[in-house]
Amino acid sequence: MKNSFFEFDSSVKEIWTVADLNRFIGSLLDREVSYVLVKGEISNFIIATSGHWYFTLKDSHASVKVVMFKGQTSSIGFIPKDGDKVELYAKASLYIPRGDYQLQASRMRISGVGNLHEIYLLIKKRLFEEGLFDSCRKRSVNKNPSAIGVITSLKAAALNDVISSFKRRAPYVNLIIYPSPVQGEDAPIKLIEQLNIANRRKEVDTILIVRGGGSLEDLWAFNDEYLARAIGNSKIPIISGVGHDIDFTIVDFVADLRAPTPTAAAELASNSQLDMLNILQLYCNRMHKVQMKTIQTYQQRLDKLSFRISSPLNTLYSKKDKVLYLFKLLLSFVKESQSSSLQRVNLLKKSLIYKLPNISYYDDLVRSLYSRLQRSSKLLVVSKDSYLSSLVSRLNLLNHDNILLRGYALVVDKDGKIVKSSEALTNRQELEIQFYEDKLDVLVNFKDKNTSQ
Repeated sequence: MKNSFFEFDSSVKEIWTVADLNRFIGSLLDREVSYVLVKGEISNFIIATSGHWYFTLKDSHASVKVVMFKGQTSSIGFIPKDGDKVELYAKASLYIPRGDYQLQASRMRISGVGNLHEIYLLIKKRLFEEGLFDSCRKRSVNKNPSAIGVITSLKAAALNDVISSFKRRAPYVNLIIYPSPVQGEDAPIKLIEQLNIANRRKEVDTILIVRGGGSLEDLWAFNDEYLARAIGNSKIPIISGVGHDIDFTIVDFVADLRAPTPTAAAELASNSQLDMLNILQLYCNRMHKVQMKTIQTYQQRLDKLSFRISSPLNTLYSKKDKVLYLFKLLLSFVKESQSSSLQRVNLLKKSLIYKLPNISYYDDLVRSLYSRLQRSSKLLVVSKDSYLSSLVSRLNLLNHDNILLRGYALVVDKDGKIVKSSEALTNRQELEIQFYEDKLDVLVNFKDKNTSQ
């Protein structure tokens, strides 16, 4: 039976693989479908470890998967969340390994928002709700720094304002410039890079982020959500000085201190030289007062002690009398001790003389006993030596080596047992004959059971 599939259309001559088919459809999408502007609601939003964004864009009738690569996400200025209604500038594509149709987005904005102020309010509300503006997160600023970091454009007038302010007020502070553009699409990324560099180097006490005034569009880089989060994560205190007094950016709310202008930011970052001199003078005055009070206290103590000190000559006479008294007391004690010791010596002499006869008697007795002990010991040694010699002689008589020496032989079986009679032997039994100087292995061979062996 023929396969009806091939009979259905005889014009089909090529069989495609799934991969080839997906690649073909993907190339059609790339070629035929250009970038489009599409709107919808975000759901299943995920930020991958690579930094790419993955989410679903949906409306009431359909949905489509969307990917936005890290290179594009950094220029958005905010981080979307589930439920946000957005507009995407995207291109249709096919993910060939799975055959999934998806959109590759390169731009994103809040749907229906026609001006930047609405986006500004949206970002501000989100960060406020997350607590990034809380005062408990603010770090204290060292007012006597050794080094200050300034993040701004090398061409900005704000940089000259900051440098002039420090030269005039606090020339003792070392300034380190971290150059970055402060306007345009790349400005937020560059500002974040310089902020991270300053945190890694740890060479400044405070960081100033400054630029001059401008329109909302000009200052928009300082409303970037990524930059705001980077400032919130900084280990070094940050003072913002962006625009003029009436300008407020997201950076101003996140920074540890907000200054209305770049010059004001420089003034907030350190005490002026005049302030330092005034503080030094204040400390000098306090120190002088403390020293004067200390001197007066010791003078009073010295006066009190002087009243208690008598004439040195009177003190000397008093010490001399005391020494004479102690000398007499010591002399009397020595005499009494000497007399008592003599009496004890005399008593001991009498006691020894009385006991001398007994000592002589016991000495003679000991000598006599010692002589008797020596004689008894000698007799005992001689007696035991004779007895020991007798035992040795008897043992020698029992030693089989002495018997063998006289020409006898000793017959033993393979177990080392002595053969005392031929009755205990069997034919072909192995024996050993021991002589005095050597031994001989033999084998029993009966000639006749009725004859001798």
